[in-house]
Amino acid sequence: MDPPEGELDTTQARGPFRAFRKAYGKARDWHCSRGRATVVALRFALTGDSGRFRSHGGWMVSRIYKPR
Repeated sequence: MDPPEGELDTTQARGPFRAFRKAYGKARDWHCSRGRATVVALRFALTGDSGRFRSHGGWMVSRIYKPR
């Protein structure tokens, strides 16, 4: 059953927020600053790929992506 034209499905509305939280939490766990983690999470939520970024206190380059 399709929702009416003006209403969003709850799973669709929640998807980008869940993706943002997942990527933000992972970047913070990898010792990124709050600002860098926010940029990484926003890129991941919008595109499904964070791109490469410095993590682990600057000692590693990491990437968060959705497998295809």
